Amino acid sequence: MEAIAKKAFVKNWLVLEMWPLPKIFTLLIAGLISIAQALEPAEYEGRAQSGNSRRDTAQTPVYFPKEIASYIGPEACEPCHQDKYEGFVQTAHYSTSRLPAAHSIAGSFAPEDATMWTRNPNLWFEMSARDDGFYQTVNIWDNNQLHEHSERIDIVTGSGKIGQTYLYWKGKHLYELPISYWAASDKWINSPGYLDGQAVFNRPVGPRCLECHATYFEAESYERNAYGQGEFMLGISCERCHGPGAEHAKNQRLNPDGAGAPYITHPGDLSRQRLIEVCAQCHSGPGIMHGLPFTYRPGENLNKYVEPEPHDVQNKIGVHSNNQVARLSLSTCFQQSEDMTCISCHNPHAPERGERALFSARCLECHIVEDCGMEPELGHDIGDNCIDCHMPGRQDATTQVQGSSGIDLPTMPEHLIGIYPDATQLFMAQRAAARQ
Repeated sequence: MEAIAKKAFVKNWLVLEMWPLPKIFTLLIAGLISIAQALEPAEYEGRAQSGNSRRDTAQTPVYFPKEIASYIGPEACEPCHQDKYEGFVQTAHYSTSRLPAAHSIAGSFAPEDATMWTRNPNLWFEMSARDDGFYQTVNIWDNNQLHEHSERIDIVTGSGKIGQTYLYWKGKHLYELPISYWAASDKWINSPGYLDGQAVFNRPVGPRCLECHATYFEAESYERNAYGQGEFMLGISCERCHGPGAEHAKNQRLNPDGAGAPYITHPGDLSRQRLIEVCAQCHSGPGIMHGLPFTYRPGENLNKYVEPEPHDVQNKIGVHSNNQVARLSLSTCFQQSEDMTCISCHNPHAPERGERALFSARCLECHIVEDCGMEPELGHDIGDNCIDCHMPGRQDATTQVQGSSGIDLPTMPEHLIGIYPDATQLFMAQRAAARQ
């Protein structure tokens, strides 16, 4: 424990020269806090070594050794819903959190890729694949001695389109690891919000984060990052949109010829508002929490569990994946329709990411190509891509990742459907170049 305390102090001391003088005293206090945290036996001793994060884990993104809260997992849906299951398991929702394995971690562990240097020459990270799992290790060079601290990747979050972030267990507590994977550069990078040149292993992962990356965790409250190990289901699976399936499956086994499905929710049968709220669980920001985590059920009033902030507040942050419902609500398409919802454009059972022609075909269910101002110049073929002009990719300034060479921002699709002259100009230039 003395070595851990020393490394915690060194980690904070090494970054002092990178900060203005007024911040030095804050960091000194942070160093003392880090030492106190490092000396807590519960933090570093007694780590559960369950098989849910070993390299030889089965090829599945969920882990539930017993039925939990009436959840049974997407595999139980396959026998009766094979076509939907086979499409769904290829979607980003399904893979938005998984167990660590060679196929589920996007970053490379090859020797030439596994080191991430920081702007602090005395602090760097190494990613390693060992016999008992995948690890992140911080290396701190101080007083001619190398200090190391490693933590194992226990949960992978993120489908990989933008990147991935990794979590680890300390007893029953979940924490975020300091290094993430960044798809734009295909490299390891500091986790979002982490300062380059520091080593932070004590950022707690709260239930509201997990509610948008997993189907179920046994959580004590919204205030703590304590969970029941082994009592969770990763990925946003069937039951997150349809509700826990144990009673439904039991009823269908006992009454295979019975009419209807009384113990499961079909979102398409809900009112417009209730259906949108199924998506708004994650795509309307963190909101104000009521009750216990993971207790909302599709079809109920979401505000009783997670009350989203007003749309005008959400829209002030610009483009972000967790305010897409608010962005869509400003669109003329949405405001002039009585029944437009998220699933008017998105089929949650199929992998459609990046399929511009497919999404554009759904636009043309209400619009006609001839109404587009660019149609006279580009012709009828313009109908294969409404997206780049009317829902262009925009940088999300609220999700920054910091590297040794500067700041990177992810690009996300704008869900406020509209006319964007700059996007149209770029689109026209690209079409013109393609014709040459």
